[in-house]
Amino acid sequence: MVSRGLRRRILLMACAWAALLGGPAFAQQAAGPSASSPAGIPAAAPWRAAVLAHAMEHFQHPGWGWRHSERDYLLAMAVAEAEGLAVDPDVIFAAAFLHDWGGIEPFAAPGVDHAERSVELAEPFLREAGFPMDKFPAVRAAILGHMYDREPEGPEAVALHDADLLDFLGATGAARMLAVTGERPDYDQALGRIERFAAELPDQLKTSAAREMAAPRVAAMTAFLEALRREVPAGAKP
Repeated sequence: MVSRGLRRRILLMACAWAALLGGPAFAQQAAGPSASSPAGIPAAAPWRAAVLAHAMEHFQHPGWGWRHSERDYLLAMAVAEAEGLAVDPDVIFAAAFLHDWGGIEPFAAPGVDHAERSVELAEPFLREAGFPMDKFPAVRAAILGHMYDREPEGPEAVALHDADLLDFLGATGAARMLAVTGERPDYDQALGRIERFAAELPDQLKTSAAREMAAPRVAAMTAFLEALRREVPAGAKP
Protein backbone atom coordinates (compact mmCIF):
# COMPACT_ATOMS: atom_id res chain seq x y z
CA MET A 1 0.00 0.00 0.00
CA VAL A 2 1.39 3.39 -1.01
CA SER A 3 1.64 5.84 1.89
CA ARG A 4 0.09 9.28 1.78
CA GLY A 5 3.52 10.87 1.95
CA LEU A 6 4.79 8.83 -0.99
CA ARG A 7 1.69 9.64 -3.03
CA ARG A 8 2.27 13.35 -2.38
CA ARG A 9 5.93 13.04 -3.38
CA ILE A 10 5.00 11.28 -6.64
CA LEU A 11 2.39 13.95 -7.35
CA LEU A 12 4.83 16.79 -6.78
CA MET A 13 7.47 15.20 -8.98
CA ALA A 14 4.90 14.74 -11.73
CA CYS A 15 3.93 18.39 -11.41
CA ALA A 16 7.56 19.46 -11.63
CA TRP A 17 8.12 17.57 -14.86
CA ALA A 18 4.84 18.86 -16.20
CA ALA A 19 5.86 22.44 -15.49
CA LEU A 20 9.27 21.98 -17.08
CA LEU A 21 8.35 19.80 -20.05
CA GLY A 22 4.64 19.96 -20.66
CA GLY A 23 3.85 23.59 -19.99
CA PRO A 24 1.94 25.43 -17.26
CA ALA A 25 -1.53 24.34 -18.34
CA PHE A 26 -0.67 20.63 -18.20
CA ALA A 27 1.12 21.09 -14.88
CA GLN A 28 -1.88 22.89 -13.40
CA GLN A 29 -4.09 19.96 -14.38
CA ALA A 30 -1.63 17.53 -12.81
CA ALA A 31 -1.26 19.56 -9.63
CA GLY A 32 -4.93 19.90 -8.87
CA PRO A 33 -6.42 22.17 -6.23
CA SER A 34 -5.09 20.27 -3.20
CA ALA A 35 -1.33 20.18 -3.88
CA SER A 36 0.59 21.55 -0.91
CA SER A 37 3.78 21.26 1.10
CA PRO A 38 3.86 18.86 4.07
CA ALA A 39 2.92 21.79 6.32
CA GLY A 40 0.01 22.72 4.06
CA ILE A 41 1.54 25.61 2.08
CA PRO A 42 -0.49 25.82 -1.16
CA ALA A 43 1.45 24.58 -4.19
CA ALA A 44 -1.27 24.01 -6.78
CA ALA A 45 0.17 26.54 -9.25
CA PRO A 46 2.44 24.78 -11.76
CA TRP A 47 5.54 26.76 -10.85
CA ARG A 48 4.95 26.27 -7.12
CA ALA A 49 4.64 22.52 -7.63
CA ALA A 50 7.89 22.54 -9.59
CA VAL A 51 9.72 24.53 -6.91
CA LEU A 52 8.46 22.35 -4.09
CA ALA A 53 9.23 19.11 -5.88
CA HIS A 54 12.74 20.33 -6.73
CA ALA A 55 13.41 21.43 -3.16
CA MET A 56 12.15 18.22 -1.59
CA GLU A 57 14.16 16.13 -4.04
CA HIS A 58 17.47 18.00 -4.00
CA PHE A 59 17.72 20.13 -0.86
CA GLN A 60 18.55 17.40 1.61
CA HIS A 61 20.53 19.04 4.39
CA PRO A 62 19.95 19.09 8.18
CA GLY A 63 20.58 22.82 8.45
CA TRP A 64 19.73 24.40 5.10
CA GLY A 65 17.41 21.87 3.47
CA TRP A 66 13.78 22.08 2.37
CA ARG A 67 12.43 21.74 5.91
CA HIS A 68 14.26 24.94 6.83
CA SER A 69 12.81 26.56 3.70
CA GLU A 70 9.29 25.52 4.65
CA ARG A 71 9.73 26.98 8.14
CA ASP A 72 11.13 30.18 6.63
CA TYR A 73 8.04 30.62 4.46
CA LEU A 74 5.69 30.15 7.40
CA LEU A 75 7.75 32.43 9.65
CA ALA A 76 8.05 35.10 6.94
CA MET A 77 4.30 35.15 6.40
CA ALA A 78 3.71 35.31 10.17
CA VAL A 79 6.18 38.19 10.54
CA ALA A 80 4.60 40.04 7.63
CA GLU A 81 1.10 39.65 9.05
CA ALA A 82 2.11 40.69 12.57
CA GLU A 83 4.16 43.63 11.32
CA GLY A 84 1.60 44.77 8.75
CA LEU A 85 3.94 44.29 5.79
CA ALA A 86 2.26 44.08 2.39
CA VAL A 87 4.02 41.08 0.86
CA ASP A 88 3.43 38.94 -2.21
CA PRO A 89 3.09 35.28 -1.13
CA ASP A 90 4.44 34.17 -4.52
CA VAL A 91 7.67 36.08 -3.90
CA ILE A 92 7.96 34.70 -0.37
CA PHE A 93 7.34 31.15 -1.62
CA ALA A 94 9.94 31.28 -4.39
CA ALA A 95 12.56 33.03 -2.26
CA ALA A 96 12.00 30.90 0.85
CA PHE A 97 12.30 27.57 -0.96
CA LEU A 98 15.24 28.57 -3.17
CA HIS A 99 17.30 30.96 -1.00
CA ASP A 100 19.87 28.36 0.17
CA TRP A 101 20.08 26.43 -3.10
CA GLY A 102 23.53 27.81 -3.84
CA GLY A 103 24.92 26.62 -0.52
CA ILE A 104 24.00 22.95 -0.93
CA GLU A 105 26.21 20.43 -2.70
CA PRO A 106 26.53 19.79 -5.58
CA PHE A 107 25.11 23.21 -6.50
CA ALA A 108 27.54 25.40 -4.57
CA ALA A 109 30.24 27.21 -6.54
CA PRO A 110 33.68 27.77 -4.92
CA GLY A 111 34.29 31.39 -4.07
CA VAL A 112 30.70 32.45 -4.82
CA ASP A 113 28.44 33.69 -2.04
CA HIS A 114 25.68 31.15 -1.55
CA ALA A 115 22.91 33.75 -1.89
CA GLU A 116 24.33 35.04 -5.18
CA ARG A 117 24.67 31.49 -6.40
CA SER A 118 21.07 30.81 -5.41
CA VAL A 119 19.92 33.74 -7.56
CA GLU A 120 21.95 32.42 -10.50
CA LEU A 121 20.28 29.04 -10.22
CA ALA A 122 16.79 30.28 -9.38
CA GLU A 123 16.26 32.66 -12.29
CA PRO A 124 16.35 30.16 -15.19
CA PHE A 125 14.59 27.51 -13.11
CA LEU A 126 11.68 29.82 -12.26
CA ARG A 127 11.47 31.07 -15.82
CA GLU A 128 11.14 27.54 -17.17
CA ALA A 129 8.64 26.62 -14.45
CA GLY A 130 6.30 29.43 -15.49
CA PHE A 131 6.91 31.83 -12.60
CA PRO A 132 5.63 35.38 -13.30
CA MET A 133 9.06 36.89 -13.94
CA ASP A 134 7.90 40.46 -13.36
CA LYS A 135 8.08 39.42 -9.68
CA PHE A 136 11.63 38.07 -9.93
CA PRO A 137 13.38 41.32 -8.89
CA ALA A 138 11.63 41.01 -5.52
CA VAL A 139 12.65 37.34 -5.31
CA ARG A 140 16.24 38.31 -6.07
CA ALA A 141 16.20 40.99 -3.38
CA ALA A 142 14.74 38.57 -0.83
CA ILE A 143 17.33 35.88 -1.56
CA LEU A 144 20.24 38.32 -1.50
CA GLY A 145 19.04 39.91 1.74
CA HIS A 146 18.09 36.82 3.71
CA MET A 147 21.21 36.41 5.85
CA TYR A 148 21.46 38.03 9.28
CA ASP A 149 24.39 40.22 8.23
CA ARG A 150 22.59 41.70 5.20
CA GLU A 151 20.37 44.75 4.81
CA PRO A 152 17.14 43.56 3.16
CA GLU A 153 15.44 45.79 0.59
CA GLY A 154 11.69 45.51 0.14
CA PRO A 155 8.92 44.03 2.30
CA GLU A 156 9.42 40.44 1.17
CA ALA A 157 13.16 40.72 1.77
CA VAL A 158 12.57 42.10 5.27
CA ALA A 159 10.11 39.34 6.11
CA LEU A 160 12.40 36.56 4.83
CA HIS A 161 15.46 38.10 6.50
CA ASP A 162 13.76 38.08 9.90
CA ALA A 163 12.28 34.63 9.31
CA ASP A 164 15.64 33.16 8.40
CA LEU A 165 17.19 34.74 11.47
CA LEU A 166 14.43 33.43 13.73
CA ASP A 167 15.13 29.93 12.45
CA PHE A 168 18.69 30.32 13.76
CA LEU A 169 17.26 30.92 17.24
CA GLY A 170 15.50 28.78 19.84
CA ALA A 171 15.51 25.02 20.13
CA THR A 172 15.27 24.84 16.34
CA GLY A 173 18.38 26.95 15.89
CA ALA A 174 20.29 24.92 18.46
CA ALA A 175 19.28 21.68 16.75
CA ARG A 176 20.37 23.04 13.37
CA MET A 177 23.79 24.08 14.67
CA LEU A 178 24.37 20.74 16.32
CA ALA A 179 23.16 18.89 13.22
CA VAL A 180 25.81 20.49 10.99
CA THR A 181 28.71 19.47 13.23
CA GLY A 182 29.61 16.96 10.53
CA GLU A 183 32.88 15.08 10.91
CA ARG A 184 34.32 17.36 13.59
CA PRO A 185 35.60 15.50 16.68
CA ASP A 186 33.44 17.62 19.00
CA TYR A 187 30.61 20.16 18.90
CA ASP A 188 32.49 23.08 20.43
CA GLN A 189 31.96 25.16 17.30
CA ALA A 190 28.21 24.48 17.34
CA LEU A 191 27.93 25.44 21.03
CA GLY A 192 29.90 28.60 20.37
CA ARG A 193 27.54 29.55 17.59
CA ILE A 194 24.49 28.87 19.72
CA GLU A 195 25.84 31.15 22.44
CA ARG A 196 26.87 33.85 19.96
CA PHE A 197 23.61 33.73 18.03
CA ALA A 198 21.54 34.06 21.21
CA ALA A 199 23.54 37.15 22.17
CA GLU A 200 23.93 38.85 18.80
CA LEU A 201 21.21 37.90 16.34
CA PRO A 202 18.22 39.60 18.00
CA ASP A 203 19.86 42.97 17.32
CA GLN A 204 19.90 42.14 13.60
CA LEU A 205 16.12 41.74 13.37
CA LYS A 206 14.39 44.45 11.37
CA THR A 207 10.81 44.19 12.65
CA SER A 208 9.33 44.59 16.09
CA ALA A 209 7.16 41.53 15.43
CA ALA A 210 10.21 39.33 14.88
CA ARG A 211 11.95 40.77 17.94
CA GLU A 212 8.94 39.80 20.02
CA MET A 213 8.95 36.32 18.49
CA ALA A 214 12.68 36.01 19.18
CA ALA A 215 12.47 36.58 22.95
CA PRO A 216 11.27 33.08 23.94
CA ARG A 217 13.65 31.54 21.43
CA VAL A 218 16.62 33.29 22.99
CA ALA A 219 15.43 32.17 26.42
CA ALA A 220 15.26 28.58 25.17
CA MET A 221 18.81 28.72 23.83
CA THR A 222 20.12 30.25 27.05
CA ALA A 223 18.32 27.62 29.13
CA PHE A 224 19.78 24.85 26.98
CA LEU A 225 23.33 26.10 27.44
CA GLU A 226 22.82 26.53 31.17
CA ALA A 227 21.41 23.01 31.50
CA LEU A 228 24.32 21.61 29.51
CA ARG A 229 26.83 23.29 31.81
CA ARG A 230 25.04 21.95 34.89
CA GLU A 231 25.04 18.40 33.57
CA VAL A 232 28.72 18.25 32.67
CA PRO A 233 30.90 16.98 35.56
CA ALA A 234 33.44 19.42 36.98
CA GLY A 235 36.53 19.60 34.83
CA ALA A 236 34.91 17.81 31.90
CA LYS A 237 33.77 19.32 28.61
CA PRO A 238 30.43 18.89 26.84
